[in-house]
Amino acid sequence: MMDRRTLLQRIAAAAGASFALGGSLAVELAHAAEGRAPGAPLPATLMPTLSALAELIIPATDTPGATAAGVPAFVAGMFQHWMNDAERTRFSEGLQALEADAQRRFSLAFDKASTVQQAEVFGALRDGLQGWRPTGGFGLGARVADPAAPFFHKARDLVAIGYFTSEVGIQAELAYVQVPGRFDGDVDVATWNRQMQL
Repeated sequence: MMDRRTLLQRIAAAAGASFALGGSLAVELAHAAEGRAPGAPLPATLMPTLSALAELIIPATDTPGATAAGVPAFVAGMFQHWMNDAERTRFSEGLQALEADAQRRFSLAFDKASTVQQAEVFGALRDGLQGWRPTGGFGLGARVADPAAPFFHKARDLVAIGYFTSEVGIQAELAYVQVPGRFDGDVDVATWNRQMQL
């Protein structure tokens, strides 16, 4: 079982904590977790819903999806070791709301619904959130670090972080380029690969 400190260290390492711009996502996450004690794990009954949601957000295409990248386990780890009690409650209630809405609309469990049906259910949570802004900044880091972030944003952003800091996400979706790397003054953009610089 991974403790909170190890989890945050891994996030910092994966995100390539850079202080050149005065902070990074990993630093924001670490600051947001200060003083938080690990809580109860995500109920096992909600894991199928979380797994289906993660795969909906980042599905397998010509590259592996969120499930293959281990994102549900990552988010469950963040739930237990990083979120505070209020966030855990909001996150659990959000997953339960997906289940209830899928049952109401389609008489199906969320993880048994089609991707089109799942997208309808998850997309409905976006309604009314256009005016919401995180406290203490803007962007992905501020949204994730804000303990009052709505479930829609928290789930979507944690899935993205989990995927793009995973081995699968980095190797299959991105290309790792060492910094400073080599300088290519004449690059054919038609063959230019997606890349992430750490």
